[in-house]
This record gives sequence, C-alpha cells and structure tokens, in this order.
Amino acid sequence: MEFKEVVKSRRSCRAFEPDPVPQDQLAAIMEAGQWAPSPMNALPWEYIIITDAKVKAQIREVSEAAKQAVLDGGGPGFAAKYDMTFLEQAPVIIAVVFDPTKKGLGDFFNQKHGALQAASACVENMMLAAAEYGLGTLWFTWFDPEKMQAALNIPENLEIAAIIPLGKPKGDVKAPPRPEPRIHREGFAAPV
Repeated sequence: MEFKEVVKSRRSCRAFEPDPVPQDQLAAIMEAGQWAPSPMNALPWEYIIITDAKVKAQIREVSEAAKQAVLDGGGPGFAAKYDMTFLEQAPVIIAVVFDPTKKGLGDFFNQKHGALQAASACVENMMLAAAEYGLGTLWFTWFDPEKMQAALNIPENLEIAAIIPLGKPKGDVKAPPRPEPRIHREGFAAPV
C-alpha cells in the first residue's frame, strides 16, 4: 500500500473482531513507533501491552467514570451515547507512556512539550503501521490520567500519551469528512 493510502485508511475504530493480533504485526507496530522523531533522540516513550480481560475491564471502568464525570459536570450531552465496550472487545490495548523530562533543550527557550510531542509522533507511527496491516486503532484519551496510571501501575514520573485499542475492525469504519487544509504563507494571515 502506498503511504498516501495508508494515511487515508487509518480510522478511529470503536468495534473490533475477537481475532488476535499476530505477534509479528504487533512487534512491527511498536518498531514503527521506535522510529518516531524525538528531541535529541531521547525516545521518551515506553509501551504497555494489555491483553488480559481483567486489566481491560479496569481500563473500561476508569473510562466509564470519566464519561460520567463529563455528564455530571454539565459537559456535552452527546457524551452519553459513547459506548465503552470496545475497550474490552479489542484483542490488544497498547498504552504509550512517556517521561516528560526527556524533552530535549526546550527549557532553554520555553518549549516545554518536547516529550509529549515525540510520544505523539510515536503514537501516529504506530497507528499508521496498524492501518497498513488492515488493523483498526483509536487514539483514546477519555480518562482521568491519575486513575489510569493507578489502574495500569504506571510510575508517577511517567505520563500517558495514549491508550490504543488495536485489532481487526468489526464492519466498515467510515472516515469523517475532511475539509481542505487552511494554508498560510510567510506567516499567519488570512488563509490563501
């Protein structure tokens, strides 16, 4: 598959077949993450591979509590329609965590997010690699970070970049419409 097609085939998937993800594909997906750029090649990320049903149930529980907090806090009503069962349905969940201190030289010029930006590039590489194998993913962030850290026994010095459910999509996953890019030239001005 050509790169352009891989990019366009990546979808946010919320329904998965029970088929296991082959270990060679899982390894290739994580290797793709390893090739992401990072400040000073710090590679601030690590992976947690989750296949155990009890751990997936804990992830769902933390996420359901976050959904309820949104609803109880007067957040948008559409949040109620989101069903979190896919968190237990996905054959694999990958948590990408990162060390926020591995951010390069950004502190010298007020750039504080180098490690998060690098971990985000890692996540995107992984999601594109999964798409190349015909696998669905979701960049899932609907959770209280402290509660998810406790559920996954993540040390306090690390942060979560993403929780990625991974597996063969159940049914067709349609892409939302994409508008034309807003492009500015030689500085920010009215789009060209």
